[in-house]
Amino acid sequence: MHVRDTMTKNPITITLSESLQDAMELMLRKHIRHLPVVDDQGLLVGIVTDRDLRRAAPSPLFGRGVNAEEAMVNATVERVMVRSPETIGPNQPLRDAVHLFVEKKYGGLPVMDQGRLVGIITPIDVMRQWLKSQP
Repeated sequence: MHVRDTMTKNPITITLSESLQDAMELMLRKHIRHLPVVDDQGLLVGIVTDRDLRRAAPSPLFGRGVNAEEAMVNATVERVMVRSPETIGPNQPLRDAVHLFVEKKYGGLPVMDQGRLVGIITPIDVMRQWLKSQP
């Protein structure tokens, strides 16, 4: 089995200049936890996760002077994304993706084919594939 058999094709993406609030709302609306970040030409430049957004979000614990909503609207994805994320190819064995999930504790890998973003694969995708194979 290969990555292409399990990945989510045509992943939802976000651009560098979009706000953290936009990213959070998109993730909530689409029920996803990873967003590949693309530049103006559509080239992969990073990835942002729900964990990145939670870490960046101000908390009421910081006191009254911090306006959490304003901070999330004014900060861009570029500030918190993981730059140049590790990727995987669609023709690589699924085992390679699972190895990265386990060894490096990645929650998602952009899938690249000839320099183009063609998908994303997550441990949930792998588990979904495993469930399909069960009697």
